[in-house]
Amino acid sequence: MNTISAPLLDADILPVVELLSLCLDGHLFRVGDAFAPADAVDGPALRSLAFARTAPSWAVADRGSAAWIHGTRAMPPPVPQVCVPPHRRGGALSSAVDTSHRVLTDDETVVYDGVRVTGPLRTAVDLLCAATRFGDGEALEVRHLLLLAGVSPPELDDRLRGSRQKGCGLARQRLPAVARARLPVTAAAVVGPEVSRR
Repeated sequence: MNTISAPLLDADILPVVELLSLCLDGHLFRVGDAFAPADAVDGPALRSLAFARTAPSWAVADRGSAAWIHGTRAMPPPVPQVCVPPHRRGGALSSAVDTSHRVLTDDETVVYDGVRVTGPLRTAVDLLCAATRFGDGEALEVRHLLLLAGVSPPELDDRLRGSRQKGCGLARQRLPAVARARLPVTAAAVVGPEVSRR
């Protein structure tokens, strides 16, 4: 039997029907739009590689893409969500990515295998500040991100109180729902992954 050694596989390597068949047989599992061997470690590094296959090389994964990479949601957004670095702003951007224009400091990002991602705390704040639906599922996701960041909802409320970031008032209104969200015991026991910082 041949061993599959590539970290991620897609339709460039095998037809999608065969990849799905290998999933059903337990040889592969899905990682976004790609597939990984069953013995691969499913974590932020692998998910960031999948993100990098569909996003521009300069992109910083943020919002839903970052939440998926950190493991707080099951699937990535249909279109990669990215933060545009200042030197890329002002030019034509692809409609194949959902872009945001935010200023990110080095301590607000983490790097997995060369792919920059907003850290769990910054991702939580971005999701809280977004003018989109915010229900129980979103509150649970933000609570999980805060757990990974080692920050409680009251501590985040204190940080946001003096912030001038757009949407902070909305974020603070949503924090009581986040505080009420209860993670399953297994998720609460998870310790944040090792990452390299820039």
